[in-house]
Amino acid sequence: MYQFVQVHTGANILEFRVLTGKTLNLLLVGTGSFDAKLTVTLAGRGASATITGILIGNNNAKQSLHTMQIHQAPDTTSDLLVKTLLSDSAKCLYDGGIRVEKKAQKTNAYQRNENLLLSGRAYAESKPSLEILANDVRCTHGATAGPIDPEQVWYLSTRGVSPAAAQKIIAEGFIASALMRVSDKSIIDKLWQTLSGQLK
Repeated sequence: MYQFVQVHTGANILEFRVLTGKTLNLLLVGTGSFDAKLTVTLAGRGASATITGILIGNNNAKQSLHTMQIHQAPDTTSDLLVKTLLSDSAKCLYDGGIRVEKKAQKTNAYQRNENLLLSGRAYAESKPSLEILANDVRCTHGATAGPIDPEQVWYLSTRGVSPAAAQKIIAEGFIASALMRVSDKSIIDKLWQTLSGQLK
């Protein structure tokens, strides 16, 4: 079962608690300017969460997203991917944390933030953090930020695609790669409807 959540202008506080043996599949979408805080707590043994975030900022949008994956019980798993697509003078600050409590042995937690900058004026900043109190865990994180690869644009141009169209194709592919994590077609369709007109 997937949950689709869209963050809006202003402050957004989202909290999810996953109990013993349960699974959370969450798709978080943000457009325009917003300030959002997402907390996912793995509260019972064997709880798991897959969190996919897609943020798109145009014009002078200012976005802020703070996520926290809290592992309170043993044998819990969390996997978070946030992709940010920024154009014009849009800015995004992503602050992501993983906390593993002392009794949450055998935790497996992952966090990744990828930022694609479609303009030289766009800005992205990532601040990952880990707080691990248990001694038998696997926790990793990573972040990337950069412009479109010119070779990708060149490849498409050799096939008759204009630079503007090539940029849009690459941007759509950047988002689509995150949606490979979502198996519910109705959720994917809803996402593309939400993003209609946002991609440049």
